[in-house]
Parts: sequence; C-alpha cells; structure tokens
Amino acid sequence: MSYRVLVLISRLNEYRLDNHSIVPNALLHAGHQVSVGDIETLGIRDSTVICDLFALDREYRDGVPFPDLKLQTASAEDFDIVWVLTNPHPTLLLDAFQLLWVLNQRVPFVNDASALLFLNSKITLPAAVDREHLPTSYVSNSFDALNEVVSADENESWVLKPSNEGCGSDVYIVSLKTKNSRALLQSTTGNEICRYEMYGRPTIGLSRKYVTMQRYVPNVVDNEKRVMLSGGVPFCGFRRFHHELDHRGNVTLGNAFEGLQLTPEEDHFCRALGQSLMDQGVYFAGIDLAYPYVLELNLANPGGLNYSFRATGRDQSSEAIELLFAALEAKGRLRPRRTERVASAAANAERSCDMEVTL
Repeated sequence: MSYRVLVLISRLNEYRLDNHSIVPNALLHAGHQVSVGDIETLGIRDSTVICDLFALDREYRDGVPFPDLKLQTASAEDFDIVWVLTNPHPTLLLDAFQLLWVLNQRVPFVNDASALLFLNSKITLPAAVDREHLPTSYVSNSFDALNEVVSADENESWVLKPSNEGCGSDVYIVSLKTKNSRALLQSTTGNEICRYEMYGRPTIGLSRKYVTMQRYVPNVVDNEKRVMLSGGVPFCGFRRFHHELDHRGNVTLGNAFEGLQLTPEEDHFCRALGQSLMDQGVYFAGIDLAYPYVLELNLANPGGLNYSFRATGRDQSSEAIELLFAALEAKGRLRPRRTERVASAAANAERSCDMEVTL
C-alpha cells in the first residue's frame, strides 16, 4: 500500500550520503508519496500545523543542491505518517518539540515526538534499557558528587558525556590516576567554583550543567557496534574501530569501520530491545552496543545505513522501509486513507448484498 510520508530534516546546502537523502529516496523507490519538510519552519496557522516543504519528484543523490526554490508553506497534517530525521536547532528546541507534539496528536510518527524528546538522551537510558544491560552510570551537575565516585577506586575509569550532545563531542575518560580528572569533572559540570569566584553568583546566576558519567567498559575497544533497528528488527549497521590515540570510536571523527556481524546472543538481545522500543513509540533507531551493554540510543538521525553501504557496498534502505512499514501496519499505527476506507466499505457492502442474494 502506498502512503503519504512527510520527512522532516534541517535545510541543507546540498544532499550527501546520509539519512536525509537515503530515506526519502528509499521511500520514493518503494512507491510512497514523499514530501520533505524543513523542521525549523514549523508553525501553526489557524490551528493547523504547517511547515515549508516540497514534494519529492525524483531521487536526489550525493552532491545535488537542496531544492530551496521548491519549498512552499503547506499543511504538515495532510500525511499518513511523519518521519523526523533531525533534532531542531537548539534555540528552537522546546518550541519545535511542542509543535511536533501537536502534529503527532493528529498524524502518526515513525518515532513519537515524546520519544524523540525524552528517550534520545543519555540521561534517559534506564527508561529504555534494563539495568543489567547498562554500565553503572551517574547523572549529575555536581562536581563534588561525581568526584567522590571517581575518587573511591583508583583502578576504575569513567567516561564523561554531555547528556544531549553527539558525534563524540566533549567525551572524556577520567580516573583517579588521570592528572586532569578534577579539571574535566569541573568543566563538564559547569566550572561552578571558578565562575562564582570570578563573577559572583548574583551576577551570572546558576553555573551548573548536567553530565552523564558511565563506568568504562573495557570490551568497547574490541566490540563496539552500531546496530540499526527498523520495525524492531536489527538489519544493518557497522563495527567501530578505536584510534590508538583516542578513546572515542565515532566514525564521524575519522575512525575505521567495517560491516556489521552479530552473534546469536547479540541478535536475540537487539530484537527484544527493538520490541520494547516499539512499545515506547520508537520504530527506527540506532543502538551503540558493546554487548552485553548498551552505551547509547540514537533516535533522531542515527547513522548506519550510509556507513553500512560504504563498508559492504550493499544498499539496505529498501529492507529498512519494508521492515518499518510492516511493523507500523501490524501495530495499527498506519490506517488506510479515508477514500480507501470508503471504497473498502462499499466493496464489503456489495459483497454482503451478493451473499444475501445467493442465500
């Protein structure tokens, strides 16, 4: 069945090989009617959620300019499903998510607006993943609280991560043996002592920020994988290799990668997690796995299809779409359009009359 799909992205200068081109192209190739909208133009006009969008008339490839001139302001509600493939700009974040939430009350989402806001964070991992599959973690904006944990065991290492950033930004390893661990803990929690001394709290107000601190998982170097889930099924991804001079394995930072291979245990775990995520409104996701631990969830624009293609030469975007829509239909999140429902009802009524005459 063909559906009308709105894909929300951030406006680009030109397309490149990532979800912003791969997903709309795959949807179009599968026979769906696809429109691409600019998430940062969301608004409400006369109670209707609107945005700047254009109808995809062909597949757009790497290096093709983004068709700005084709964008027109139109209703974002005239679709069967909305697929959000980006986070709103930080200055618009709360307002944009409130607009997405209103839209989601009227149109189904691939990943619910509430899930994108709340589960796409390192803070909320315990709400999506069982404790036994999470490294010991702390979320705090207090240097003293985190420094006490680090100081308790000189042989333990910890990973500091900003709770709502990505791509390896400001991720550090600290331990009692690390000479600058106190400085890194102070910096990641807001440099409260230094800033209050320099400016005074009455002048600058609160100077704290949250950070997530995870126990370092040693096997992450040899077994970190990005696993892509579509419709609850692991279907592609890639293995990361850590640079010898860097503790981070992010591919965007230039690290090597190869095609994904899952053990039977990993596959079973990912399928179970995929089912659980769908129960929370998440049908397309990337998980960072160092089995048996989940390190992060990636919901807004998880890289995986592109790097899997680069590693293996296999384009698995059609498989992603097939799995996704099969799950959405099975869960009742996609419904036939009104015209199709009317036609179906008429056909059923006609068959019923035929049966009565036959009897």
